[in-house]
Amino acid sequence: MIWRLAALLLILIPAGCGRAPEPAAPPAIPFEGGVLTAEPWGVGPIRWDTYFESPRIQELFPKAAVKDDEVQINDDETRSVITVSQNGAQMLEIVDGYGDFPGTDDPRIGTVRLVGGDVRGPHGERLGMGWKGSGFDLSQCELGTDRDRDAMVCARPQEGAVTFVFAVPGWRSMEFPPDSLLRAKGYLRTIVWKPIKPAPHKG
Repeated sequence: MIWRLAALLLILIPAGCGRAPEPAAPPAIPFEGGVLTAEPWGVGPIRWDTYFESPRIQELFPKAAVKDDEVQINDDETRSVITVSQNGAQMLEIVDGYGDFPGTDDPRIGTVRLVGGDVRGPHGERLGMGWKGSGFDLSQCELGTDRDRDAMVCARPQEGAVTFVFAVPGWRSMEFPPDSLLRAKGYLRTIVWKPIKPAPHKG
């Protein structure tokens, strides 16, 4: 177990000193339809410095239904979220990042969970895809906690801003599921993007 956690830690540390800068993010153009993709720099028009305010999210998703809501994180904690739904499907759940950007009263955005509709990961990953075809192995995963308990949270090397939550129906354990069960039943339930301030580009 220790070696798995150590390997995942190396994958999930994109903000350490000396990391290579991410490719420059494209302009944040409001999303009106089509495929919504999570990339290292954001989810569609959402970026690391997007405010956690439903009017701002509505500006970025002008054709969507944007709502303030709350979700249960665990038995003792709830969190504020903003949901984004379009064409009858909830696509995003944007979590409160707690606190404001330094020197301002602008609220921070937290993680963005891609939960439904026509959404993709950076390499075309789709919700519902099976573990067998995902290209992951268990050295890239850890056991989920809180909302993601009884699931596995995985990340590709050097791409820790985007993680993937795999569910395994019928599995309830503090240990990784058997490979046979994982290959037979494991599927991608949620894609999660974490806002990380880009490293400066050296000109």
